[in-house]
Amino acid sequence: MIRIRKGEVKDFEKLSWGWKNSKKILEKYIEAIKKRKQEFFVVEDKNNLIGEIHIFWKDKDKQKANGKNRAYLSTFRIHEDFQGKGIGTKLIEHALNYIKKKGYTQVTIGSYKDENKTQRYYNKLYFKRKIKTDTDKSIKPQRDFILFLREL
Repeated sequence: MIRIRKGEVKDFEKLSWGWKNSKKILEKYIEAIKKRKQEFFVVEDKNNLIGEIHIFWKDKDKQKANGKNRAYLSTFRIHEDFQGKGIGTKLIEHALNYIKKKGYTQVTIGSYKDENKTQRYYNKLYFKRKIKTDTDKSIKPQRDFILFLREL
């Protein structure tokens, strides 16, 4: 049975399938979670964690999240064995409802420029307005990304 719940730092052990090549980013996420600048939800199936999505309340880039009315969704993923079953849509909807209950009226989410399938999926979820195109310099090789906005 699939269950969505708030994530805890200890959950990253069971999410190692998605963090193998991102140890430095994971360290930053854990620090932000401990400082309450970020929260996340996980998808649980029996005793396994098969998905996650992170919510940033505030970011250095105010176009992503400003700490007032705009939050940023990041690191949205569902384990490949469970994709195509509507689980990801339920996870995003859960996060959006949570953000709305916190009083936020806007949400952003990003996609790399070459991820056309991801962009079509986000468009279906009403992330239609492109508000920024930039280069992600935190990864090698650098990649161009698009930031989408949705009103709640």
